[in-house]
Parts: sequence; structure tokens; C-alpha cells
Amino acid sequence: MSQLPPLQGKLKYDIEYKVPVEKIHEFWRSSFGHIPKLSPNIVQNVELVEGRWGNEGCTHNWTYNIDGKVSTSVLITEEVDCKKKYISFKVIGGDLLEPYYKSFKFVVQFTPKDDGGSMGSWILVYEKLNENVPDPISMREKSVQINKDIDAYLTQA
Repeated sequence: MSQLPPLQGKLKYDIEYKVPVEKIHEFWRSSFGHIPKLSPNIVQNVELVEGRWGNEGCTHNWTYNIDGKVSTSVLITEEVDCKKKYISFKVIGGDLLEPYYKSFKFVVQFTPKDDGGSMGSWILVYEKLNENVPDPISMREKSVQINKDIDAYLTQA
């Protein structure tokens, strides 16, 4: 097994959802602009910059709070596979890149569970600008909380 260069990393984590795989995948594919209403303490705004929600190439600007600091990042929906329930978002600008990361990507694949719920296997793929940059643990923690808020909302809907 090959090792990643010292500045590259992957942070993997799983999130269980009560809602079916189709419902959570569809939310992340085309409805994530609603996140500020569901997790207002973490995400203040998600705005469409270019393209159409749910399509590859869709560009969106996020305003969010991590570690008490309001930041912005521009993301592009890089890949959407509705059959495999796979989505990837690449950060292409904003506070997350400079001065911390050369590259940063969110990858998720949703799978059904026997109980009718689903599992999201998330991976944060990143390359640090230098060895003093911490692993994105806070980003993972906020992602988990946002997904819990989404699941609670979709369970009630």
C-alpha cells in the first residue's frame, strides 16, 4: 500500500441517516442551499454563483463559522453519480485554501441500510500548504453536525 506524501491527507468518517439513501443523496445533490436554515450557527449562507443546483459544474459560495471565525469558500460540484449515490465538491477559492490548503475536496457516497435508513461515507481529501497546518478535524466535526441537522429535517419532512 502506497503512502500519501506528508502534506496530503484523507480524513474519513461515516454518518448514519434515518432517511432513505435517495432522500439524503437528493438533498446533497440539489437542495444543500437550504443548509443555512437548518444549521444557522454553522452555515450563514450558501448562494448559487454559476450553473444549476444539482448539476456538475455548479459553483456555490459558502459563508460559515469554523472555530469561531466567519469564513467564505467557493465550491464547485465536481462529480454527481445518481446511480452510485456519489457526489464530490471541490473548493476552488476562499478562506479554506489560503493560507491553509493547496487543495481541498469533500467526497461522499451514500449506501442503503437494512433498516431503511442510509450511511454516508465521507472523505475530506486535502493537501496542506505546509506541515504546520492542522488536519481539518474542525471541518469534520461541523460536517457531522450539519448532517445531523439535515437528517432531522428530512425525517420530519
